[in-house]
Amino acid sequence: MSRPSAYVTTIRTVFGLIFVAGSVVHLGNALGDPSVYGAFGRTAWPPLAGWWEPLVMANIGWLVVVMVGFELVVGVSAWLPRRWNRLSVLAMTVFFVFLVFLGYGFPVDAWYRDLLVNRFGSVVMIAVVLPWLLRPQPLSVPAAWRTLVRSGGRRADDAGSREG
Repeated sequence: MSRPSAYVTTIRTVFGLIFVAGSVVHLGNALGDPSVYGAFGRTAWPPLAGWWEPLVMANIGWLVVVMVGFELVVGVSAWLPRRWNRLSVLAMTVFFVFLVFLGYGFPVDAWYRDLLVNRFGSVVMIAVVLPWLLRPQPLSVPAAWRTLVRSGGRRADDAGSREG
């Protein structure tokens, strides 16, 4: 088996934690004030914005619960081996693409500010997870970290050639 990528293992660790934390934030919003999601209707791509109030906000109670579940599953599965983390990174990528169209819920007065404040971050997130998306990760996050620590930063195929 090839040595896991330190970059991808770091990304899996961080994004797994971010998505689990996001599920906690959304749970707090669901229990507290789900109307905070109304701001997303003001930053969404115009065809999507027209549906925000009648479709999303009218059903926000159960949609937030779905969002909590989605983020929790995606965050936890990022740490799991094989196909589970593959599904996680696919779900993250689709989610970030959706956020490019939805925005982050920060209405601004100019299109270039909207791109910077509500869209650019999602494009960056897609770029950050792209190496993970393109390279299968057979190990769980804890197993990948153990392998990386044991190899001491060396490439696994170089270890044997240095001894002797």
